[in-house]
Amino acid sequence: MRGFSPVHMRRCYSMKTLTPTLLAAQKKPHRLPYIEAEIRDYEAGIKRLTWQRLYEGSEPDNHHGIAFDGQGSMHRIRAEGSDLYRQKQELPFATPFPYTFPIALGEPPEFDTWTKIATDCAGPCAIAACGEKVYIFYRTTSNAVQKHYSHDYGDTWDDAQLVDYADVLSMAACWWGTTDTVICFALKTNEIGVVVLDTGTQTIVQHRTVTFAVPHTHIIIDTFGIGATYNPFWPQCDIVFAGLQESTPYNHYNLFRTWLSSTYHFGTIDSFLMSPQGEDITYEYPDVHLPSGAQDCETNRIVAVEKYAGTTTYTRPLACHIVKGTYWNDTAFTEPKPFLDISSNYGLRLQSTADYWWLERPDGVWRAPRPAGEPLTLTKDIITLSLQTAVIASGPSSLSLRGAQRRGNLIIELDNSKGQYASLGQGALASLRFRSEIVLELGYKTTAGKETSEAGTYWVDGWEYRSAPLQGRATGRSTFVLFCLDGWGLMDRWTARYQMRWNKDEVNPKSVWQILYQLLARVGIKLTNTPAKPQSSAINNFYPDFAVNPGTGGDTAIRRLLAFVPDKLVFRGQEAFAKNPLADESSCYSYGTDHVILAGNYCEQVFTSRARAIGRDSGDNRILEEALDPDLSGLGIDILEQVYDPNLQTAAMAQERADALLREASLRAERGNLVVPTNVGQELLDVVEITDERCGISEEQYRVQAIQIEYDRRHGIYTQRLALCAP
Repeated sequence: MRGFSPVHMRRCYSMKTLTPTLLAAQKKPHRLPYIEAEIRDYEAGIKRLTWQRLYEGSEPDNHHGIAFDGQGSMHRIRAEGSDLYRQKQELPFATPFPYTFPIALGEPPEFDTWTKIATDCAGPCAIAACGEKVYIFYRTTSNAVQKHYSHDYGDTWDDAQLVDYADVLSMAACWWGTTDTVICFALKTNEIGVVVLDTGTQTIVQHRTVTFAVPHTHIIIDTFGIGATYNPFWPQCDIVFAGLQESTPYNHYNLFRTWLSSTYHFGTIDSFLMSPQGEDITYEYPDVHLPSGAQDCETNRIVAVEKYAGTTTYTRPLACHIVKGTYWNDTAFTEPKPFLDISSNYGLRLQSTADYWWLERPDGVWRAPRPAGEPLTLTKDIITLSLQTAVIASGPSSLSLRGAQRRGNLIIELDNSKGQYASLGQGALASLRFRSEIVLELGYKTTAGKETSEAGTYWVDGWEYRSAPLQGRATGRSTFVLFCLDGWGLMDRWTARYQMRWNKDEVNPKSVWQILYQLLARVGIKLTNTPAKPQSSAINNFYPDFAVNPGTGGDTAIRRLLAFVPDKLVFRGQEAFAKNPLADESSCYSYGTDHVILAGNYCEQVFTSRARAIGRDSGDNRILEEALDPDLSGLGIDILEQVYDPNLQTAAMAQERADALLREASLRAERGNLVVPTNVGQELLDVVEITDERCGISEEQYRVQAIQIEYDRRHGIYTQRLALCAP
């Protein structure tokens, strides 16, 4: 047991950096507010795709594939019985270079015209193309892997056996950049094989296999499809596959990710979607694609099939993508969710050209535009704005903000006097849809012009039209109001689809920070520590046995996880950071001197005086450690907060938890509210210094736990209310 007391050596972690002219402008007695807001049809920085079906045929579903050659022509393959078919579609999907005007669009595509190329196909097949080369791989009825290839854009073809590799269940193929190397992946019941082929010499550079059996960390007893794409960043081939893993206490169906390195070795395997065997849900036939020359708003996309074999059966495609700013090896994928109202047993194959993303199966072809459209600018129409943000901690907070809105973190009222917001999702308003992304910037008009600071990214959760009488105008007032969520709002609306569990055993251990990283990724939020914030030892070195059961909300899951550590979570746009609010942190901004205080109230209250943490060591012996507040204990006040956690297996871990509990209690206690002209650089968890002579407050330090900003251009309001707690 030990007492809790502040450390006197103080450190400063600065608020957001502002230019000298912007900093000066927000302190002036006469200020000119300036606010910018733009809408894009993005999902946490990644462009949302709008799919259009170009072909609906009657071909039976089976193994299939798609690729585009260097002229932009589409090549498709499909298996039917023991036959293998291919087709090539030229214009209008490709335009020759140099361009000749007028451009000839060619004949309409004949998606229902196929050429039989083999009668010995056992089903699994794959296709890849680069430049003038097109390569088709398939399993033969004689149980080997065959190659059918062209070096002149599919005009003439050759055949040969690729490798004597038996019992292949599914296949994928991709090109290694723009080299002569094509990669063929073949998935068996409990084994993955790769064949690296030099197309210039027809030499097999590498044929490697990995078997998922003891002593492998993942014991896989069946597989259900594979997809692969080239990633030039590392470089490597990113791989996704479906399999049934043997485990205790139950087996489970998974979507796994791995990769093939530049030395042709497989990376570690990690699951990102799971369903226990016996619940009648399986995940099958995944694919993954990363466009060549991906834009900033693009990343790896994954599609797969979810099959339910219960009372009311269904088979439907799911889609997800990597969180912006993360890497394939991080396993930071958004929640896979339905996206097309179709049934698909063998999944969809995913590809891209310069202008479009493409999806296909034997009886269907879809495309979605790649280029990011121009953002919709709301700036000139903003009449009022209300923004509320707060720190996310392990338990409920007593902190309050007067007049807080309940329908969203951000509420923007826009002038609609000309009916400019009447046709949402169409024309100039095409990007304004549910969950469209709003980037907000707050600032002032300064001596250097209009200057702003990023105030976060928000997602449209609802809207309403309002009308009211207006003196001097027969038609009255018309406004359009947007209700938006921040990252926490997205997380609050997320629920676990299946059990997610970490550290059940010693395989692939994850710290609290790593678990938090993967949970936030489900809604597209990246957990980061850039710029660096202080973090506790526990958040990076504590590996709890932690489970999120089906139906558990994101709010509950995050708060339970944060209960292990003293760190708090703050959302900042498309990212979030965890910060340990150290007692020795010095202030980064001052109010009451050159930045005026409009109103303030300051209070003190009794909070938890003693915290106790109880655990069990490896021998099942009881561990008990405590932390005391010396001031409250000295007054004979004993308010106990206690937690039992079997993950606390040493006295040091229990003591660290007790200290964190007491610190958390002191931060939950409300210390007042402050109303000031908006400081556009103010950030949650900043320590500020306050001088308010009207209340006898002089250079007192507080920490910011919540922020509410109100703007009304009709009444000249641009204020900020700060909820305060102990520093």
